Amino acid sequence: MKKIAMSACHTKDEMLAVKDMTIEKLEDFGVLCKVGGKLSPANAFGLLTENKNRFARIQCALFKGLTRDIFIDQKVFDGPIYQQISEAYNFVLRHIDMGANINGIYRSDVYELSNSAIREMIANAVVHRSYLDKSCVQVCIFDDRLEVLSPGGLYGGLDLETIKLGKSKCRNAAIAEAFHYMRLVEAWGTGLPRILSRCVEYGLPAPLFEEFGDSFKVTLFRKVVNAGEKVVNSGEKVVNAGKKVVNDFKKYRLVLNDIGASGVFIENIGLIYKAGRVAEYFGQGDVQEWLECSKGKAIKLMRLMKDAGIIEKVTGHGAGKYRFRLLQGQR
Repeated sequence: MKKIAMSACHTKDEMLAVKDMTIEKLEDFGVLCKVGGKLSPANAFGLLTENKNRFARIQCALFKGLTRDIFIDQKVFDGPIYQQISEAYNFVLRHIDMGANINGIYRSDVYELSNSAIREMIANAVVHRSYLDKSCVQVCIFDDRLEVLSPGGLYGGLDLETIKLGKSKCRNAAIAEAFHYMRLVEAWGTGLPRILSRCVEYGLPAPLFEEFGDSFKVTLFRKVVNAGEKVVNSGEKVVNAGKKVVNDFKKYRLVLNDIGASGVFIENIGLIYKAGRVAEYFGQGDVQEWLECSKGKAIKLMRLMKDAGIIEKVTGHGAGKYRFRLLQGQR
């Protein structure tokens, strides 16, 4: 627990503020309890360690379109519940769009949805869900929205308007205490107000909070523009599909448009094209270096270019090397 807490710190002062975890603290949290004078693991201990509860899982799915009809990708994450949060969070990041903020000569990758809002939605679902309910937390990605559904309605007589103001009554206090120590969640009651604030910062529609039956759902809406293209809007300058690129790239742009590539991806491929023309051939590692992006994003861009048929494999320069194909009318 202390190792996780330390890894979440950003400064040396924050690290120094993390206290050692002790048996006494675990008992105080309610992760351990005394039965007949003997220290025993509480239910929270099991969920935080080997977790044999087959319903204490997170089901993640990416759907085509706006309904739960056609699966594109799906995963089920089990094991310690704190690990599930990170795995589900990364699943979402793999399947939403990424743009770039440009500040002078520097660029930084920016997801179309707030990272902190995504993590907050998932962590809140795990902390506040009913572990007596024989259902899993569900994280669903659609073309226009992200939904997180947790078993168990609002707890302790709370209503939708009250929780938006930050009032909270925690169903699973031991898990909440453990997560707070590990810096996986902030103080009780701050989760939904923080999600609301992040949506305002990103210029997104207000999130939707719904209680129906014995479930609670939070919906974050993706920003959709013409032809279903999703772009980042964080109040700063963002790469967009209308940005001018070199004339030589126009034919590739047309091909990418035909297969429905997003404007942000096309602009990034335009940057690869400029660098690739100079380097003559390139691979995934080169894309990571040129765009200063993650391995996952580089793989996605390489796959898109191969699917579009705008690059071809090159031999004699090592494995996984490609160059841009000459299209009709080019030389």
